[in-house]
Amino acid sequence: MSATAGIAARVLLCALAVAAAAVLQHLFTRLARRLPLVIARVLQRNGALARGAHLRWHRPVAWLFVLPKLLVWFAAFRVVGAQFPILAERAEGGVRFLRWAVSQPVFSHNGRDYTSLDVVLLPAALVALWIAASALARLVQSRLSRSASARPTAPEAAGFITRYLLAFFGAIVILQVWGIDPRSIAIAASVLGVGIGFGLQNIANNFISGILISLERPIRPGDFVTVEGLTGIVVRIGARSTEIRTVDRVTILVPNSKFLENPVINWNHGDPVSRLHVPICVAYGSNVPEVRSALLEVARSHPRVLEDPPPEVQFKTFGDNGLHFELLVWMRHPSRQFALISDLNYRIDAAFRRLGIVVPFPQRDLHVRSPDLDVTLEAWLRRELGEEAASEMLASRRPATDGRAEASAEIEATIGPRDWSGEQLDALIARMRGSDGVAIHDRRHLLRWYPRCFVGSQAVDWLVHNEGLTRDEASHVGKLLFDRGDVHHVLDEHVFRDDHLFYRFRADDADGTATSPASKRG
Repeated sequence: MSATAGIAARVLLCALAVAAAAVLQHLFTRLARRLPLVIARVLQRNGALARGAHLRWHRPVAWLFVLPKLLVWFAAFRVVGAQFPILAERAEGGVRFLRWAVSQPVFSHNGRDYTSLDVVLLPAALVALWIAASALARLVQSRLSRSASARPTAPEAAGFITRYLLAFFGAIVILQVWGIDPRSIAIAASVLGVGIGFGLQNIANNFISGILISLERPIRPGDFVTVEGLTGIVVRIGARSTEIRTVDRVTILVPNSKFLENPVINWNHGDPVSRLHVPICVAYGSNVPEVRSALLEVARSHPRVLEDPPPEVQFKTFGDNGLHFELLVWMRHPSRQFALISDLNYRIDAAFRRLGIVVPFPQRDLHVRSPDLDVTLEAWLRRELGEEAASEMLASRRPATDGRAEASAEIEATIGPRDWSGEQLDALIARMRGSDGVAIHDRRHLLRWYPRCFVGSQAVDWLVHNEGLTRDEASHVGKLLFDRGDVHHVLDEHVFRDDHLFYRFRADDADGTATSPASKRG
């Protein structure tokens, strides 16, 4: 009975040891997850914690807790082995063999024997040195970034230099502690450098270029740059390459030497305000002052185009297929230039359609000059088709010029919501209530019918697709109509919004009361 109780006590003790090790393993894991956030908050306690700032500490902290976890499980196995003599003897034998294996010399250098344990610990010490140097560099960088007197580019340059200086001198100290003379490594490197120098010259070139970029700061993280046909935002400047994220959110690694050996466009350098060139071609015979006026009004109505310096239009040249113009606009955010050019092209197309300005196709015209050609053609048509049919065909060949004045009068209503006059808004209401206008129907909500009304979001969609406006501009036009009293909510409970709400034109209020389904059917 006593032997059985002793075995049960040993098994219980083993179970408790394993359970305690599992609990400590769980606690260490949770602590390894929380500690990076605490470190990031301590380093940035004087400022707001940047999004994802703690992620850089996850890997070093995880490696820091590897040894305590191993020691916990080693202690648990020792407790389990102590309860059973056979396991204890086997464990002691394994420990003695492991000690013997790691104490055997692998090679000798300068009269010192190096064991397999030294071979493992030396790289581990160098890795720990790099982790410590990186942590100290981040600390220096965070301290400088909170200093009001520091230049914006100083923290990153100081962190870069601190990391590599500490790693270099620390590696020399560790090698000397291990009994390795750095001069012997230098001699061996010089011998090997004859053979592999050509293979490492690009690496050395990019490394030195990275140091120069960190000191001179021609580019820095957050800049919008163009280098060798690649355009994007600088994310990180590393020791060998610079990470660029394009407008398509594709990450590209560019060697640092490219930024020193090739022309680089830094859109944010000095002053982020820059000028964009939008080329336009119109057909021969177009009204040039009208084209210039339309392009300027398109540029002035866009919210992202700066008013100072003002936009301008340049008449570039007489091309093979048409007249070439260039719209020059100034903007403050270079990374949005492609979206701005696209938006301007949409507006230019809508304005040209309203004015009847033609954008030509590539073509080649053959002109035949003969004083009798028109007379001969007219006589032949009258003989073959008859007097009436020939007169209609000849009239259709003449260029249509009617309606140019009317289209010119509508250009302001086409381009945007800036300085809408009463006449322009009246003309817009007529178009919205026309046969191709906004969908105006009797609509039902819950148990009530609302005659001759339209939906606010559908009206905004119509203004966007038919008037060449952006969605914000279309909402602004709707509010102008609401403020003038031309449009109102069916229950007079809401202002005009880009939402699924029912609105009605005042002109349609002759029978504008809500009715029930029964009265609707009656």
